[in-house]
Amino acid sequence: MITILRNPEIADKLVFDMKEDGTRIGGIIAQLSPDGDVVISHLESEKELYYDGLCRTVLAYANIRGIDKAVFDIDDERQLYRLRGFGFITDDSKVLESISEFFAKDCGSQNT
Repeated sequence: MITILRNPEIADKLVFDMKEDGTRIGGIIAQLSPDGDVVISHLESEKELYYDGLCRTVLAYANIRGIDKAVFDIDDERQLYRLRGFGFITDDSKVLESISEFFAKDCGSQNT
């Protein structure tokens, strides 16, 4: 079973680790910008398909707290390719303008 856990010891950042049978297999780091957006600055996992779950975890956490905009401050082209495929960003922008609209979409309409 795969579990995504938040690191409660870090107050200024959101740090989520993905574990399988107690072994860390991925993680994501985000923080709140001065504008009130969530900024995802680090994403890693050996399996790129896990990027979807890691990003959705941060976005859901932000959305519950009334944050509706996400910025993907990531430069790795392979990661950006996957993030586009999952529908988080577009070719023209690394910003998800509305987290709530993203979650309201029919999941079947997103490209994977």
